[in-house]
Amino acid sequence: MPGRRHPEREALGGRGLRCFRRLRPGLAILAALLGPAAAQAESLPALIRATALSAGIADADSPSRRQLAQTHGELETQADQLFGQLLKDPKNVDLTLRYAEAAAKLGNYEAAISSLERLLLLDRNFPGVRLQLAELYRRLNSFEMARSYLTQAEQEPGASDQARARIQALRSDIDRAASGSRFAFNLVTGLRHQSNASAEPAGADIIAGGVPQTLSTIFAGQPGWDLFATGNVQHSYDLGDAKLETNGLVYVSQQFAHSWLNVAALEVNSGPRFDISPGGVNLVSARPYAVATEVLLGNRQYLGSLGAGVSLDRAIVEGLNAGTFYEFRVQRFSDTPRVPAATAQNSTINSFGAALSYQPIENGTLGFQTSYALTDTDARIGSTHGLVFRASYSHIFPLPAEYGVGPLVVTPVVYRIYSWDTEPNPLFNPNLSGSTKEWRYGVTAKLGLSDNIATNLHVIQEDTATNLPATRIRNTQVMLGLLFAY
Repeated sequence: MPGRRHPEREALGGRGLRCFRRLRPGLAILAALLGPAAAQAESLPALIRATALSAGIADADSPSRRQLAQTHGELETQADQLFGQLLKDPKNVDLTLRYAEAAAKLGNYEAAISSLERLLLLDRNFPGVRLQLAELYRRLNSFEMARSYLTQAEQEPGASDQARARIQALRSDIDRAASGSRFAFNLVTGLRHQSNASAEPAGADIIAGGVPQTLSTIFAGQPGWDLFATGNVQHSYDLGDAKLETNGLVYVSQQFAHSWLNVAALEVNSGPRFDISPGGVNLVSARPYAVATEVLLGNRQYLGSLGAGVSLDRAIVEGLNAGTFYEFRVQRFSDTPRVPAATAQNSTINSFGAALSYQPIENGTLGFQTSYALTDTDARIGSTHGLVFRASYSHIFPLPAEYGVGPLVVTPVVYRIYSWDTEPNPLFNPNLSGSTKEWRYGVTAKLGLSDNIATNLHVIQEDTATNLPATRIRNTQVMLGLLFAY
C-alpha cells in the first residue's frame, strides 16, 4: 500500500492545497508558470515573464522605474512641485524629464506624454524620448500613435542594440494587442529526484484547498526519479471594457520505478476581467471565473472537480500590489488499486486568501501569501481546515553581456502549513482530532539562455509532523529542467 502523509486518515480524506500565481486559485495544477501579469509582460524575456510576481515587474526596463516605492501622496506632492517649477522654467530639460517620470508613476500618462512631446519641440533629436512616448501611448492603447513613434525611434541615428530590441518587442506587443486576441505559451520540462517519491506535481506552489498537496499525501516511502512536463496556454480576448481570459493547464509526470505515482492533470478556467471604477477612480481589477479539473493517478481516473470563484487585484502604489480570491469547488474521487477508498474524500471546498507583493529595490520583489480552506467531506469524517502562509523574495541579477546568458533570477521561499480535522476519526482515535504541521523551505534559480528559454533549478525540503506519536514525514525534492515561454 502507498504511504500516506496523514496516517490517521488512511482511507478518509486528506487536506488539499493548490498552487497559484499572483493569487490565481484557478491555476491549481502548475507552478513556475506565467502569472496574470503576462498580458502586460509579453514583451519581456521569457525568464523575467515567468518569474514576475506582479504586473509591476512588466516595467522593469522602463525609464520611469524607481528603486524605492513611494506613497501616492508623496508622488502627487512631487509632481505638483515639479509642475510649479516647470511653469517658471518651461525650457528646463531636467525638470521636464522628472515631471514626466512622476506623472507616469501616478498613471497620468497624458501629462507624461505632453511633457515629453514638449521636450521634442525644444530638441527634436533628444535621444530615447520617442521610444518612451511609444511606450506611454501603448499604455493608453493608442496603437497608431505608438507605432508612429516607434518608427521614428527606429530611425534615430545611433540607436543602440538594446533600444532596437525594445522597439521590436514593443511593436510585437502592439500588434498582438491591436488584434484583440492574444496567446501566451509556457512550458517547463525536466528531471526530478525525491527522497520520498510522491505524486505531488513538480515545482507546485501551495494554497489551501487545492490539488498539489492532495497529491503530495500519496507517497511511496522510497526515493524515486521522474520526468515531468508542465504547460500553460493563456488566451486573452479584448471585449472593449473587459477581457475574456482563458487558461489551459497541463501536468504530466512519468516515474522511473513507481508507475502507480504517474500523474496526468488538466485544468481549464475562464472568465472576464474588468476594472471596477466608481466615480472614474480605478478601484480594483476583478475576474469571476469557472474552473474544471481532471487528474489521473497511475493512468487511472482519480480526481475531478468543478467550481467557480472570483479574484480581485489592485496596485496600491507602484511597487506594491495586493490581491484576494474566493473559490468554491466540488470534487469527486475514484478508487484506484493503490488508493482503494479514495471516494471517501468526496467533498466540497470553500477557500479564500490574500497576497501582497512589494518591490523594495529595483530588481527585488518580496511576496507574502496566506490562504484558508474548509474541506467538507460527504461523510463528514475527514473534513479539514487548512491554513497556509508563504513568504518569498525574488531577485534578478543582471549578468555581464560577455557571459552570453542572463539574467539570473533567484527566489528563496518558505511555507508554514497547518491542517486539522473538524472532528475525531473513530477508526483511529475517537478522542483525538488529527492535525498536521509542515515546514517547507527551498530555493528556485532560473538562468536566461535566450529571450524565450531559461534553465530552471528547484530545491525544496518538506518536514511534516502530525499529532500521532512518532509520526514524521520528510521529503527533499531536486528538479532541473528548461523553461520555454512565448
